Amino acid sequence: MDNLNGSLNPWMIPLTLGGAALAGFVTGKMFGDRRRGAKTILKLVTNGFKKEGPLAGSWIDYQPIPFQRFAYKTTAYRGGLRRQEDDQLVNYEFLADAYTGSIIELKRMN
Repeated sequence: MDNLNGSLNPWMIPLTLGGAALAGFVTGKMFGDRRRGAKTILKLVTNGFKKEGPLAGSWIDYQPIPFQRFAYKTTAYRGGLRRQEDDQLVNYEFLADAYTGSIIELKRMN
């Protein structure tokens, strides 16, 4: 006869705990930290600038930095680009939000 006395299968608890741990891990990866990579952020920024004209070059730091302005806190990537304006090469440096790709600071260097 089958297990009629109500005792649990010895594998039931480890399998249940393992399944719950796996589900928690997958959920954390799906809904947790959604920071984008530096290459993706650079592509978003350069595509925005390319709408106004060609670029001569661009760069980005791969290490994100903390950024805070007033109550706004986020993580940002520092980068730069060079473009031709009025027959001169002009350099820009930017800070871009690591989650959205939005430029949160832009400085013309020369």
